[in-house]
Amino acid sequence: MNKPKRRIPVWAAVVGMIITLVLGGGIGYFAHQPQSVQVSTNQQIPAGFDKVLKTYATISQNYYRKPSDKKLADGAINGMLKSLDDPFSNYLQNTDATDLNTEISGSFGGIGATMAQTSDGVSVDALNSGSPAQKAGLKVGDTIVSVDGKSMAKKDINAVVSKVRGKIGTKVTVVVSRGNKQLSFTMERSKINVPSVTTSLDKTNKQIGIITFSTFTETSGKQVKNAIKKLRKEGAQKFVLDMRGNPGGVLGEALKIDSMFLKNGQTILKVKPRKGKTEVYKAGREYDKGFKVTEPTVVLIDGNSASASEITAAALNESAGIPLIGTKSYGKGTVQTVADMGQGAELKLTIAKWLTPDGDWINHKGLQPTIKADYPAYAYTPSFTSDSIKPETVSEDAKSLQTVLNALGYNVGKVNGYYGASTMAAVSKFQAANGLTASGTADSNTLSKLTQQLGTKINANDNAMKAAVKELDKK
Repeated sequence: MNKPKRRIPVWAAVVGMIITLVLGGGIGYFAHQPQSVQVSTNQQIPAGFDKVLKTYATISQNYYRKPSDKKLADGAINGMLKSLDDPFSNYLQNTDATDLNTEISGSFGGIGATMAQTSDGVSVDALNSGSPAQKAGLKVGDTIVSVDGKSMAKKDINAVVSKVRGKIGTKVTVVVSRGNKQLSFTMERSKINVPSVTTSLDKTNKQIGIITFSTFTETSGKQVKNAIKKLRKEGAQKFVLDMRGNPGGVLGEALKIDSMFLKNGQTILKVKPRKGKTEVYKAGREYDKGFKVTEPTVVLIDGNSASASEITAAALNESAGIPLIGTKSYGKGTVQTVADMGQGAELKLTIAKWLTPDGDWINHKGLQPTIKADYPAYAYTPSFTSDSIKPETVSEDAKSLQTVLNALGYNVGKVNGYYGASTMAAVSKFQAANGLTASGTADSNTLSKLTQQLGTKINANDNAMKAAVKELDKK
């Protein structure tokens, strides 16, 4: 599956690298739910397609060994899609198609545990109330040893996630280490709902409610409505909608959310297909069911705010004058639909352009923020790829190590990727200050501690959020 390239401060999201155990891969960008495709058998074959049939017949009859008809068909389909030169039109099969649909729905088959990547491996960080994991007896702090007999030693959190999640109703056996014991738990996977929005009150101004969007799933509109109600009860009188890092999702949910913040009749977006008239979507009861948000609001965007998040941001900015704060958005101005091709396959195809209320097509251009603000430069330091980094080596990991140490106030001199004497001295100083053995070697415990502290510092220096609070303080 294709998606915008990530350029987010991974350290900020990883103060401990926590992930829900059933979470899938990257979400796509969709207008509709999977639908069946009806193709007329009487449809005339376009000129040139006789070559395709002749090629198939020639290969099928003459290739030196019997080819797979399925592979030939799949290859032809992928070839046609590749010729479109559109990264968002894809042929999805088996697990890719399943991942796509579970991401759209916002629910997954899993055991209801939240995991964290630690220096010792992957451990249980939290348990959902009433989940299979909680009922079976898993506890926070348990370290995953194996899943269905496969060792998880030295596996990263994504590998564990991939192994544990699965079809609802199937069983999975997880062996964990707890103290000096190893315990085995067999659980039946159940439906786990993962929220696409989370809420909090600003630490400096409790009248400001923050709604953070991860994606737009089938229930995002309902979740936002509940989030607003919850924050109002907690005293919020102003709102920050944080769309940073949100790659999009279901268009219909963006319409619902935008309509809540707009007056009835105001334009949300325009959809322009190849044929036919441009369809204009306007705020109204059909989307928001009469639920409106009139409190002062700002929207945060960045280079990974794409598709549905850009639709939401553009509508609120152009139709309601709500400020956009952050950095230029990704710039994805197309709409996709997902068609069921049968036998576990789906076709995700671009079917239209979408335009902002003012009629702008932002494809490859993105939305420009009203107020520019970003994380500090060190937030975009490439994350460590190794469990440890040895002195007297030259590598990108060593360069990241130097950048992180400098950011935390441990001067290494020139950042050049060479793990020399000055870097060793800075590592030793950091280790001594944090109760670690001052060896000068960046072992796994040292890297883990560095990651945690950098994440904390990035979150404390979220300039876009600070700008948002400052803007709302004026209102």
